[in-house]
Amino acid sequence: MKRKSAFNGVVILTLALIAVKILSAIYRVPYQNVLGDAGLYAYQQVYPFLSLATILSMNAIPSAVTQNFGEHWTAKRISQVMIWIQAACFVIFLVVFTGAPLIARIMGDMHLTPMIRMASCSFLVVGILGVLRGSYQSRQQMELPAYSQVIEQIVRVGIILVMIIIFAISDWTIYQIGKWSILASALGFLAAALYLMWQRPFQFQWHWRDKETDWRVWRRLTAAIIIFAASHLIVTTWQLMDSFSVIRELQHYGLPFKEAIVEKGIYDRGASFIQIGLIVTTTFCFVLIPLLTNAFQEGRFERMNRYANASLKITVTISVAAGVGLMNLLPLMNRVFFKNDVLTATLVIYMLTVICVSLIMINIALLEVRQQSRLILIAFASGAVLKLIINVLLIPRIGIIGASISTVSSLCLFAGVLQWRTFQFYRFRHLRTFVLKLIVSMLGMTCAVQVVMWILPTAGRLIGMLELLVAALAGVGVVIAAIAGLNLLTYRELQHMPFGDKLYHFKKGRK
Repeated sequence: MKRKSAFNGVVILTLALIAVKILSAIYRVPYQNVLGDAGLYAYQQVYPFLSLATILSMNAIPSAVTQNFGEHWTAKRISQVMIWIQAACFVIFLVVFTGAPLIARIMGDMHLTPMIRMASCSFLVVGILGVLRGSYQSRQQMELPAYSQVIEQIVRVGIILVMIIIFAISDWTIYQIGKWSILASALGFLAAALYLMWQRPFQFQWHWRDKETDWRVWRRLTAAIIIFAASHLIVTTWQLMDSFSVIRELQHYGLPFKEAIVEKGIYDRGASFIQIGLIVTTTFCFVLIPLLTNAFQEGRFERMNRYANASLKITVTISVAAGVGLMNLLPLMNRVFFKNDVLTATLVIYMLTVICVSLIMINIALLEVRQQSRLILIAFASGAVLKLIINVLLIPRIGIIGASISTVSSLCLFAGVLQWRTFQFYRFRHLRTFVLKLIVSMLGMTCAVQVVMWILPTAGRLIGMLELLVAALAGVGVVIAAIAGLNLLTYRELQHMPFGDKLYHFKKGRK
């Protein structure tokens, strides 16, 4: 019953994240359409700081609180955790706020200073919001944290849309609009926190110290926050390294500053598509960890292997389908959403990030249960260093496409190290057959999507949207048919998949 409730949590969080990601992706389209690629560049340069705040409040802190306290939490203990975590977040606020001019100088654009300071304001409420969500999730009450995520995005996106309108009717610069658009995230966090506090999750108690809480609990909690954050900060960290290096390296390539920020803005379009591709992986990893932890503590290693097999195959299936689908649809998506089809090769390569990051996230979830934190951090650091090195080596020679190549190459190293270690702890069955079936499925999906795009003419953005919808549905249909017809996922694996019970009954009906 507990396992069924946990996987129902996947469904609830998946629905919430679908709404969140759609809202998060939608505003970028009018933002770029009205403010241009330079406007999107300015926003995306600072966005990694917002992403850090989002991941801490939505994933890392709630997951760490759930894992370390679970059903044994008390109001006194949670209150103390909230105080200390929010104090740490306040330190981050001070560092980023005071260091904003230096950060902007390193990025090569001093106009970003006010935007960076606005981004730092998000950390004023992140600790409170993260612990509140964790207190609900510890009791398997997934609905309220999910609602808070939607509220956060509605406030944020609503304010950003207002800023877009102001830009269209006024003479504000892209940096002035960007400053208030960045502040929208902090206001979204505040709205979500107020909503959860209104629900009265626990009686707050002011305690700096709790003799019942051993220092080892604090150490485990801190390590868990770092690991969970690292697993979700992969894309953000890589984007942050691009923020610090791409503009300067493009200038070394020979582009003037204004052309360099436009190319960076076009490159940043890929972030919206990648976010959508990672929805299910993010939620699945979130719920998988407590299930694996319980099985490990109870010594049920056969159950752990079943979870590991199902998780890896589901993640690979969804991420490869999303990545390959995005690569096929990207030229059309570029024209429909962003008015022109430029830097297609750069963005197509960038879409492989979906597959790499999904594989990394599921392997981190599997290895964290086996207490492999050191290896995870080493692999993370190795990939990040390789990313920066290849950026410096390639971008001055081949331009912005070097950023995509460096991202995918470094993530492949990261994923490869983790996958090698995962194979040492878990027994995976019939992987070779699964991979062959997956390749056949992706070839079929590619053919279906390309045929639809070839048959339907593209005339304007509205017709292009219709073509995009039909092509996407054709691709999804082929993947579902492959799962059912080729037995890509077994019945037992399908039961663990979000919304997989319906596909399970569909398969069963065909027998």
